[in-house]
Amino acid sequence: MIAIVFLTLVILLIPFMFLSKNSKKQTIKRKSLLFLGYIICAASMIYVVIDDRINDYEDANIGLGLGIFLTWGLTACVYLGWCIFSVMKAIRKANK
Repeated sequence: MIAIVFLTLVILLIPFMFLSKNSKKQTIKRKSLLFLGYIICAASMIYVVIDDRINDYEDANIGLGLGIFLTWGLTACVYLGWCIFSVMKAIRKANK
């Protein structure tokens, strides 16, 4: 289970890193907002994993599945935003 959590957090980090590196203005404020966005997206999964470890449920934990599902959904949304950002940047570059 820890491997799934780690893999999800790494995959979620990739678009945030590319958005940070590819932006024209690399200010502290923009990087802080991207980091905050990453923490917000990852918070639900981190919370349910910690809760699962502390309480050690014997039966099926629907909250754990929903937390991971929510994080993967947010990851897909961030990747979609990254793709839109990249396409818009490519179109602007082609029009110049």
